[in-house]
Amino acid sequence: MPDTTPETTTSYYIQSRPTPRQPWQRATGVQITWHSKPKALSKLAARREMQPNWEHRLMVRTVKVTEEPLDEPGTPS
Repeated sequence: MPDTTPETTTSYYIQSRPTPRQPWQRATGVQITWHSKPKALSKLAARREMQPNWEHRLMVRTVKVTEEPLDEPGTPS
């Protein structure tokens, strides 16, 4: 039986907005993510210093991937 243990990856990214009435968004053209929570928190602190009048938050993305063979009709198991 093949190993079908899911592989989980976690990454972090920053969303910002100028006022509470505006939608949260990532900076235009910036697709940077970090796999280390301490590094992401450090970047969030730097962003808050750089843009103190904006709201900033750290987002976490968790992706779980499971790979397994596909049962095809007419193929021996």
